[in-house]
Amino acid sequence: PSPTSPTPPTCAAMAGNEENVPPQAAVPDDRKCGKCNKRISFVQSTIKCRCGLAFCERHMTAENHECSFDWRQMQRDKIARENPKVIQASAGVKCAKDWCQQYAKHHPVSSSNERMTQRLHAVGLLLLVFMTLRGALMMLFQGRFLYFPQQLVLGYGIGVVCAWLLPGILGCPSSSCRFCVFSWELLSKPHWCLGAEFEQLKEHLIFAITAGKTNCLTGRLYDGPRTLQHIYETTSSRLQELASGTASCSK
Repeated sequence: PSPTSPTPPTCAAMAGNEENVPPQAAVPDDRKCGKCNKRISFVQSTIKCRCGLAFCERHMTAENHECSFDWRQMQRDKIARENPKVIQASAGVKCAKDWCQQYAKHHPVSSSNERMTQRLHAVGLLLLVFMTLRGALMMLFQGRFLYFPQQLVLGYGIGVVCAWLLPGILGCPSSSCRFCVFSWELLSKPHWCLGAEFEQLKEHLIFAITAGKTNCLTGRLYDGPRTLQHIYETTSSRLQELASGTASCSK
């Protein structure tokens, strides 16, 4: 052979190259059920679940093969895509009535769990008011000037815990807490925030008086003006009717 021609490999070198070839990974059989390894037809092998596996007729449904795909999350994502949440900026609200409407959107009470969340919110608000008044009285009558800001900060912290953290701990749906005293909107429109909270407290009061919209006062209180005077007069007149025995139930 010429000096430039390649040297043919020896048998030992060829055997060594065969030993150095890495073994190929085993290809999974797509014609077997992902649950019981039963042989399935070609058509069944083309029908794959969202977890990536194909199954026999017995294990084709997600419940029968313990599917690892998160179907609930898929539905939540679908609802979020198809129903985008429209959030209005607080700067675009021009009056107190619109502010209360935005408050109601972010603090729904349509279901029992949502109402429980808003009750916790109301408890946090009442604790904040109580501790603020307590601090103010201690400052006025005992001269403890540092007691007022201390009680104010402590009451606000307890209110935030009741409105933001307790619903999740108790398994209730959390609200977005916008346009209320526990939101950043308090800094821009504190009087509107307090007004919206007062309207929500009156709604909770009416709901309690009507026993969850089930007794005879439901129509009178929910259809009438949402004022404390109307609530008091309607409730007291109903109690007088019951006491005199001339009450007639009409929702």
